[in-house]
Amino acid sequence: SNNGDIIKILSTVISIVEDFTGEYPDIKIVFAGSTVRRTELYRRILKMHYPLFKKDFIITALQDNGNERYSEVSFDPESNNKYDAFFIKRK
Repeated sequence: SNNGDIIKILSTVISIVEDFTGEYPDIKIVFAGSTVRRTELYRRILKMHYPLFKKDFIITALQDNGNERYSEVSFDPESNNKYDAFFIKRK
């Protein structure tokens, strides 16, 4: 929503991911935005907090290789690659 509560929402989501993957460490969580713009927002958030996230999680992304052929690739926080979705798995 556009009511300025994104920090509170993301904090809740991160807490849920930590709890869930602590209970089920072999599960890979996938997420994407409902729009390209929202997915880009998630990429920027992952990039900003990558040093913290990488301590406990492996982060990968879904990337279009052209002609609607997709590959799971390592998330690169230093690039501006366009990603279509993200995967998080506990180390």
